[in-house]
Amino acid sequence: MEEVNLVVMIEVMPGKRDLQIEAYKNLKPLVLAEPGCLQYELFSDAADENKFLLIERWTSQDALNAHDQTEHMIAADTHSPTFRAKPAQVIKMTTVTA
Repeated sequence: MEEVNLVVMIEVMPGKRDLQIEAYKNLKPLVLAEPGCLQYELFSDAADENKFLLIERWTSQDALNAHDQTEHMIAADTHSPTFRAKPAQVIKMTTVTA
């Protein structure tokens, strides 16, 4: 199976940065414990405190699909519009081999 890599661009409403960080801190241990999760890491934009980048790596598309159906992710998807400026932009990446 081919590994699935996601780059998720997140922008929060002004003054809501801490809510994004708190949501991530709550989700991180749950997501990392899921079968097939290889990486789940949040980065903040050094130039804009309202922008974040989330890197996700999964062993397979099936593992990612199962992740999307977990109770904690469904709850997170319901809660995130209260602090995000717009829906997250998800880019699925593939590994380039030489």
